[in-house]
Amino acid sequence: MIVAICSIITLLGLWIVLRWYFSAWTTVVTLLLLCFGTNFFLMAVYSGAIQASILLALMVLVVWLTMRWDEKPGWALSVILGLAMGCMVFIKSAGFASILLFLFWGVYNKDSFREKWKNFLGHADMFLTVLVLFSGGVAMRMSLPQAFEGSLFNDYVTGTKAFCFLAPYLYLVLFSAKNGWIVYTPLVLTAIPGFYILAERNKPVFYAVFLYSLAFILIFASAPNSTEPNNYGQARMTEIFAVLFIPIGYFVNWITEGKWLRKTLSGIILAAFIALNLFQTWQYRNDILNPWFTTPAYYSAVFLKTHPSSADRQFLDFYNLDPGAYLSNTKGFKVSTIAYYDYENDPGGYGGHIGEQYHHTGKAAFRIDSTLQFIPTYILPLNKVPGKYPIGIRATIEILLPDAAAEENIGSLIISQRHDGILHHYRSFILHGSDYKPGKWYEIHLDYMLTRPFDPGDELICHLWYKGKRSLWADDLKIELFEPVDK
Repeated sequence: MIVAICSIITLLGLWIVLRWYFSAWTTVVTLLLLCFGTNFFLMAVYSGAIQASILLALMVLVVWLTMRWDEKPGWALSVILGLAMGCMVFIKSAGFASILLFLFWGVYNKDSFREKWKNFLGHADMFLTVLVLFSGGVAMRMSLPQAFEGSLFNDYVTGTKAFCFLAPYLYLVLFSAKNGWIVYTPLVLTAIPGFYILAERNKPVFYAVFLYSLAFILIFASAPNSTEPNNYGQARMTEIFAVLFIPIGYFVNWITEGKWLRKTLSGIILAAFIALNLFQTWQYRNDILNPWFTTPAYYSAVFLKTHPSSADRQFLDFYNLDPGAYLSNTKGFKVSTIAYYDYENDPGGYGGHIGEQYHHTGKAAFRIDSTLQFIPTYILPLNKVPGKYPIGIRATIEILLPDAAAEENIGSLIISQRHDGILHHYRSFILHGSDYKPGKWYEIHLDYMLTRPFDPGDELICHLWYKGKRSLWADDLKIELFEPVDK
């Protein structure tokens, strides 16, 4: 519902904005390019980026209100404009660029600059209202970065640096095989000739639009989370389309003015951009292109393919993946329990370590101590695992410490693979003694990804290793398999 409402606001708002400069035909063509040549289609149809939809609608509102304010300032315009820009910069630091659009709209030389500031000073109370409301968003972003953390209204993530200078992630933002903006939305390249045409035909608008676009991209590329894989086609950049489709509109207008050769060649290029965008969107929806794992070699191998081969999948990248973050969205997987141990009975040879003194469920649990530091190891032959990629494993277990732990590192929950007796791709969850109160059950879990096409003779190993001096009780070990499903 939110995405649908924001999409309607975006299309209606952009229609109004573009009609200030173009004919109805040019405006319709430009909006069709937005719908089918960018990730707007993906957002509108599949609701994959709610925050991006909200920001795009807000930025369209900012553009329209800026145009209105420049023509005739008003109190209602000032309050709504200031609030919209303040909300944008609070949600995402790149929203700061919106103030440049407002300040420089209509400015292209010294005389226009003087007129602009004369207009500001002549309506100083309204101008200050816009600045105060915008500055409020900036102040909240700086002083309360964790407010609404992880929600639609704030993209801040604890433990990440909020901002880096000099746009160190610019190349990845634009050209990364995982989610590069130009790679997955090549239509934005038409903005380059569009800016040139805009500069020739509408200088009062050119500088504001160009400064906003440049500042937005540089600020966005200075945020570490701009490189996160869960951002197909740089969906988080979508709000720039509210401004960028002005020069793109001028490019479309230039095409419609030309003769048949210009129209034919340009039409072929635009059709190719749209077709590539839609096809890659289809590949994304069908897990052929997955931002978490795509490498340049894999992208080249599956370019324009509908059925990647096992040889193509050899190029996938699983090594830098955070399994916990990837498996957190269970909707993309078929999740099944492949092993469960409640330790009600002796698994064989451990009778002295099955006790009823403590238990999480049932009547018994498994005790490990200095005489036996491991629970029975769970072994999964990988020839029983589906051949799809990526395959996730989640191990969950309940633990209890009867007494306070004297050590900080008291053990680990461990998953690894074994090939010809050699363990590799080891992953662990370390148990810190200070995290666990005596006599209380705690659930711990560890997520794991099978990192590459594996030898069917390999095995997956899972066990709990305890290094403490006192006893630890374990119960309800569960092993779950995360198998990707077709979208």
